[in-house]
Amino acid sequence: MKIIHPATTLRCAANGTVVLLFLGSLFYHTDAHNSSSKQVTDIREVMREHAAISEISLWPGFDPGQIPVAVYDSVNTWFFFSDHPPEGFRPAENFEGVFVFDGQYPSVRGNSVVRLGETWTATSVLSNFSRRTDERYTSRDLAGIIVHEQFHVFQRMKHPSWRQNDGVLLFYPQESAEALFLRRIEKEAFKRAVVSETGEEIAGWALTAMSYRKERLNMLPPQYGTYEKDLQHTEGLSDYIERIARGLDPLNASNMTDGIAPAGVRDLGYWEGRWIAMILDRLNPDWKNLLETNDSLYLEEILETELHDVQAKELPFSDSEVSQVKTGAEKDFDKWQIKKAKEIEGYKNLPGYRIEINSLAEPLNIRIFEPLEIEILPERAVFHRVIFSAANQKGSLRVFNHPCITWFDELYRLTRLDLHGLEEAPEVNLEEKKIILKYRDISLELNYSELKMNGTDYLVTI
Repeated sequence: MKIIHPATTLRCAANGTVVLLFLGSLFYHTDAHNSSSKQVTDIREVMREHAAISEISLWPGFDPGQIPVAVYDSVNTWFFFSDHPPEGFRPAENFEGVFVFDGQYPSVRGNSVVRLGETWTATSVLSNFSRRTDERYTSRDLAGIIVHEQFHVFQRMKHPSWRQNDGVLLFYPQESAEALFLRRIEKEAFKRAVVSETGEEIAGWALTAMSYRKERLNMLPPQYGTYEKDLQHTEGLSDYIERIARGLDPLNASNMTDGIAPAGVRDLGYWEGRWIAMILDRLNPDWKNLLETNDSLYLEEILETELHDVQAKELPFSDSEVSQVKTGAEKDFDKWQIKKAKEIEGYKNLPGYRIEINSLAEPLNIRIFEPLEIEILPERAVFHRVIFSAANQKGSLRVFNHPCITWFDELYRLTRLDLHGLEEAPEVNLEEKKIILKYRDISLELNYSELKMNGTDYLVTI
């Protein structure tokens, strides 16, 4: 298996904080997809499905046939819906208006959005199935996933304020059984609203969901509630568009939604954004035009207005239903604590070389991390399972397919990183005061101000 990460963007907000934008989750595909001899599927069939989807009125002003997209099919990269392809592309034979690049174009590394020249472009790496859910993909599904990424481009062009700062997840409060219970029962209430038959039931269960949601968010600092609402704008609405395009069951959701924060929180933003949109479709079909007119509104603000207008009453869960959800959350919370403790202890005790980087004086800017694969530790430390990358003028580091532990300052800049379990020692250039490591999928090259070596331990200060 190979893991491909999406493009990321870092920008400074007006208050000086660093905003991290992750334009899609990690995209998983098998090593076979790197073969130069066989396509994952027929790209022409996928784009025929895409053309059919483009005939559907998905969102006011959104036309998938007008947004550039680059698609890698495991053999070649195809470029659609633009007369100005990136350098290296040539006109495709017997495929009018399409350009092709031999092999995988460097910027097309997953289902994401990238800047190619002056144009925002959707990208997709075709796969036969989802690594997260084991769901098998049809050509229609793959076309719908492309439309999802094109909607992200539409959002960037029409609604640039719709951005979530995934960096806040690095400081997310440690999980509790009560928070896990509230997220699960909130989710269940939203699900019941989506499948309800009458307007009264839809509104009643939506009110119940919002009540549990407010109770949960009141336990958190306000930036985390804002984060979830921003995520509903970006990923929630894109997921809503994709599900309609693919013709999927509206209740389809991964089990990660029921999981531990922060991964469970980030995943919840997809499904709740989608479900709120579907509830609004039933309560007020004109809600999309309202949001286009005033894109500062959050989905749940529009929903609350609609619920107020219909004057519905909350619908209650039975005592046994509440008890069942609460007991399940408590059991899963206890299991997670045990599993987490063993995982962290096992990592810290890995044999081999260890590198500790102290960058407090010269913090590194984050390039990428996977928010669905982190654990929050005491003293604001973060355990990364899959990938972490950062850089500054002193150098860069990239830890891929290997765990590490990080610490950050208030601007989301890396101030310390612990890397355990290395089978190879780093190279040290004493004359240039540089430490270098090229080991499997780990790359590190930093100029240091001080270096202490004690057996297999390297303490690096930059």
